Amino acid sequence: MSWMKIFRVRQLRWALVAALSCGLLPAWAAINVVAHYKLGEADSGAANNAVIASGTTPTVGATTLPVIGTPRYSIAGSPQPRPSRLSVQFNGSTDGFRTPAVISTATDNFGVEAWVRATSTAGSSQVAYNGNSSTSGWGIFRDGDRWGFLYGGQTLELTANSSVDLNTWTHLALVVSGGTSTLYKNGAVVHTYLGAPTALPEDAFAIGIGAPANGEFFSGNIDEVRVFTFAEGEFTPSDLLTGLAYTDPVVAPAAVPVNAPVWLLAMALALFAVGAAAVRSRR
Repeated sequence: MSWMKIFRVRQLRWALVAALSCGLLPAWAAINVVAHYKLGEADSGAANNAVIASGTTPTVGATTLPVIGTPRYSIAGSPQPRPSRLSVQFNGSTDGFRTPAVISTATDNFGVEAWVRATSTAGSSQVAYNGNSSTSGWGIFRDGDRWGFLYGGQTLELTANSSVDLNTWTHLALVVSGGTSTLYKNGAVVHTYLGAPTALPEDAFAIGIGAPANGEFFSGNIDEVRVFTFAEGEFTPSDLLTGLAYTDPVVAPAAVPVNAPVWLLAMALALFAVGAAAVRSRR
């Protein structure tokens, strides 16, 4: 590239910066992440099949979720791609995370998302819930073989048909924008409800278990739980964590020791061949 072209590129770059700073071009809106639980990668001592001793730490937010029961860190899905290196495996009867306070008090223009790998369609279960599932708040819910969302014992919305893919990593998101609730599965809309939660979230935030009391345990794996808010009309599906795909690194085979005399012989033969070729070229 010539110096003149480089100069013009720099001029254009500075012009764009100036336009953005002056408000002449629209700024790209961003969601506000309230809490993000990676369920493994941020926890000290996390390793495959290790029992979780005390709780899970967020990478965004300040609330560590205390553990209930004995969920384990897991690499479920390996060697196929999965959302991240580790997830948490719940047994469907005693396990979960729960804190006695909500993560957000939003009732509109918010979202909650998670990667899930269900191993059963029996009964019903909570994926992530913010509030009291009997009286207030909101969360992602499974009822039989259908995904949906629950609003505090007042509203239960489910997909029209079977939507649970057993033993398969699936991204789910509940997004409420401008009073309309949308359920996304792997980034695609699978259910819409013309309404929003009406009761302010109170009492608890839970993953894989009822809120605020035990029950509706999740059977399978959950990973990458995130709660976020946004300005009305600013959410787009590209804001979701649908593109995660972790694959275990390929381990190179161990180096085989080379016999030293063979190396020396090979080097001697190579040098002899080069020398012979040089002599022939001079002739």
